[in-house]
Amino acid sequence: MVPEMRVQVVTECVQNVAATVGECSEREINPVVSRLIGEVKQDNYDVDVNISAKMIKVIHKNRLILRHPFTFFSFGAQGKDPETEKMFGYIAKNKDGGDRRCHVFKSKEVQKFMDVLTAAINVSTNDARASPASNDGFAAPAVPLRSRHNQNRLSFVSNVRNVGSVMEDVRRQQWYHGNLSRADAESLLTAPGDFLVRQSDHTPGQFVLSGITGDNDHKHLILLDHHQRVRTRDRQFNNISELIDYHMNNGMAVHSDGKDRETSLSLIRPVPHS
Repeated sequence: MVPEMRVQVVTECVQNVAATVGECSEREINPVVSRLIGEVKQDNYDVDVNISAKMIKVIHKNRLILRHPFTFFSFGAQGKDPETEKMFGYIAKNKDGGDRRCHVFKSKEVQKFMDVLTAAINVSTNDARASPASNDGFAAPAVPLRSRHNQNRLSFVSNVRNVGSVMEDVRRQQWYHGNLSRADAESLLTAPGDFLVRQSDHTPGQFVLSGITGDNDHKHLILLDHHQRVRTRDRQFNNISELIDYHMNNGMAVHSDGKDRETSLSLIRPVPHS
């Protein structure tokens, strides 16, 4: 299934659940997606969502009600309409590895949840490649970063390493736009020197510098290497803010070697998030 269809399946599930519980009005489901999803099962209560580098756990009144190792995890997305933008869902296999279900939640801090979730998936993927596997297929993180956020509808616990600190660095920066597609980023960039930083819509936990070259070409540069270090072609940085400040203050372009030629992005005008 292509990434665009994956996102649409989840957002249609979110919309369907939202209509069922009265969060929004009903609307027709995309006919292609409707063949993939079933009936809504409504369990409307407050939960804690515990996210680690191995799995997602959903807890209700100190009782574990769902447990999804990332080996069972398919994909997730946030609601796309104003009525559902505080809702999100993820699709995962059930405990016997059989059919998949979309689990939908509502949270006042949905963006923070999505950030932690994508970071956790990225860490688990890198650990699986680099380390001997544990029983559920992922190696435990060496240095956990643990935090808890209390909310009206949802709380979650994160257990993520470097990506979590990167996210804390960029979260309040005017040029950081969170989860943003390539097409949406390009629509915000209008002139050479415009730039923004976003999370990749295709690679969970990856950060991307998007800008326009002197030739009026849109370019998108990956900022984290496979060790989760912030770096350009020429040097390594402690965080993304340091990378941005270094190039803006020194009037230096960010260089990257592409498949066919070198790419240079001058960082002149940060595009502020709305």
